[in-house]
Amino acid sequence: MEVPDEIKDFDLEVLGPALAERAEKKEQYIDKPLEMQGKLLGSIAREVIERFGEEGREAIIAAIRFYGEERGRRLAERVRSEGRELDFASFTVCSDLDTGFHHMTPSLEEGQMRVEVTYCPLAAALREWGLSEYGKYFCQEIDAAIMRGYNPERYETICERNLTAGAESCTLIFRRRQ
Repeated sequence: MEVPDEIKDFDLEVLGPALAERAEKKEQYIDKPLEMQGKLLGSIAREVIERFGEEGREAIIAAIRFYGEERGRRLAERVRSEGRELDFASFTVCSDLDTGFHHMTPSLEEGQMRVEVTYCPLAAALREWGLSEYGKYFCQEIDAAIMRGYNPERYETICERNLTAGAESCTLIFRRRQ
């Protein structure tokens, strides 16, 4: 029996093979973790900053800080719920970020950890869409905000440079608060 055109798009005979093909090609079409979020973040930041200027930029930074501090607080709750100490090892184990898609090199030096990130899916997505200028606020603020939420009395994070601001790599320093 022939399927009428008005329902053909949603017929199993049409969608079944399409879903199977999608499963085969998903790596080709689906953004890596953080790519889609980067595009969304950059799009929202651009719109807000273009419409509201400096006040919009300040609102974007405030939202990023809120988001990061909340992530840090929730991470601390997870660490405590597992009976762990709020130290940097627990931060690393329980982090909510999958860094498997990043190209990064950590190094320990003088009681701190320096991380050089040469590829970040969020930064790559922002660059691809021409939104690095708007995504740089996220990169400059997020890691310090997460640490402020996690254990602000003990640790701080410094973003020395970042890909979205035009640097060759992101440089993050995690250390005890001084």
